[in-house]
This record gives sequence, structure tokens and C-alpha cells, in this order.
Amino acid sequence: MANQELDRLIQGRNLDDLIAEFRAKTTGQHSPELQRLINRIRSEPMTGKLALLCTRPHEEWRLVRMNGRGKPMTLLDSVFHNLDDAEWAIFKLRMKRHFDIDLND
Repeated sequence: MANQELDRLIQGRNLDDLIAEFRAKTTGQHSPELQRLINRIRSEPMTGKLALLCTRPHEEWRLVRMNGRGKPMTLLDSVFHNLDDAEWAIFKLRMKRHFDIDLND
């Protein structure tokens, strides 16, 4: 099922190309196929959702797990000092979670 959903999202585009596109530019505008993929892996129930928390503006981001509306989030071990590195790390985790795809650096 996950592979069928992935195929529908990327509409014939090569997944490796879309991953390279994201890696080259983690924020901002993306191709329609990559944006559909990003939207899908970001949309999940709040409880258990992985997110990034900026702990020092423009300097530090932490990986967190959301615990539901009105509940404090759980800080995870990952700390980043570059937004692109933080976005890449969470992208890899979400791809594994949603499509069971392991991505390398």
C-alpha cells in the first residue's frame, strides 16, 4: 500500500531525483511531485508527530515528538546548528516512518 501511495504522489518521477532535489534545497519552493511528497509525510495526527523546535533563533533546532494538543512535547536527543541539516534529518525519519525507506547522508 505504501508503495502505491508513493507512486501516486511522485507521478512517475524518479524518487532518487526528488530526494536529491530536497537535499539541495530543504526549504522554499519545490517541484509539484516533491511538494506532494513533503505534504504527505508532514501530515499526520499531532500525537506522535515528529517536528523541529527552534531553541535559539537562527542557531539551534531540536527534534521533538508531539504528544497531543495541550500536552508538552518530548525533546529528543538530536540537536542541529544548521536548519538544512535539521530538515534533512526529519525528512529521513519521516520517509522511514511513512514508506519504510532508509535514506543515507
